[in-house]
Amino acid sequence: FQSSQKEAIRVKEELRKEVECLRADLQQVREDRDQSVAQLNTLTAELATYSEQARKSSKDSELLRIKAAAFEETCSSQQEQIETLQKQLAVATEKLKHADVTAIEAMTGYESQKETIKDLEERLAYAEFQIIEADKLRKKLHNTILELKGNIRVFCRVRPFLSDTDSNGQEEAIISYPSSVENAGRGIDLMNQGQKCSFSYDKVFDHSASQDDVFVEMSQLVQSALDGYKVCIFAYGQTGSGKTYTMMGKPGRDQKGIIPRSLEQIFKTSQSLESQGWKYCMQVSPCITLQYSSCNIVLSMLLLRHLHTGVNVGNIQ
Repeated sequence: FQSSQKEAIRVKEELRKEVECLRADLQQVREDRDQSVAQLNTLTAELATYSEQARKSSKDSELLRIKAAAFEETCSSQQEQIETLQKQLAVATEKLKHADVTAIEAMTGYESQKETIKDLEERLAYAEFQIIEADKLRKKLHNTILELKGNIRVFCRVRPFLSDTDSNGQEEAIISYPSSVENAGRGIDLMNQGQKCSFSYDKVFDHSASQDDVFVEMSQLVQSALDGYKVCIFAYGQTGSGKTYTMMGKPGRDQKGIIPRSLEQIFKTSQSLESQGWKYCMQVSPCITLQYSSCNIVLSMLLLRHLHTGVNVGNIQ
């Protein structure tokens, strides 16, 4: 019995130890379970988090895919534009090459034209110099011709007879013009009461002479005035002899007298000479000469003309 008791104690002790071991294992299993539950909870939470992130990532991925598709489309369009621009660049480069060639040709032509312009400017300057010199010579020769003709010249113009006023029941004077070479166009013969009176002038205009014929002789004096010389032109004669008609004329282009024609020549010539640098200042001073003083002036001039040339003007000897 004692051995059985010992055996029972031993078995009991072994069972106690085994129970303790089982309790320790159970405790370890519980702890492992609790740890596994905690890990499971943590993993569950992480899984939820990852699921949310995966959902968001899926949306982001879809957006990125849409953006990528848009970018690919844009890239394709830009690639086409790049190809088009490259073609345009090639064309522009070719045009630039042609433009460079054209510019070089233009520059060469410009240099050639520049030389031509320079040569033309020199020729123009020389031509202007020649024109100035020729104008000086013309003035000198023109003045010399007028001096040879006489600085004081007397013209005679015959007015046509007016039946109502000139005849008046009296015998009309017979007028004739010498046909000799020496006196042709310069002389005039008057027959009055059977007596012949001969007169000679620098120029005689018969009754058929027009206003233009008279001004042709006067225009040379107007040109002298434009050349800078002093010129005086006046008409002298009795009342009704045609002074006003000769100097002023009547309305109508062919009826203009010396004064309007002279003004036309002065203004026309002065305007044409503006291109040569000439400037004219026009000034008009009206003047009335008394009859007796004008008569003395005319007689003095006729006498001076006669002394210089020996020409018989009127009855002056």
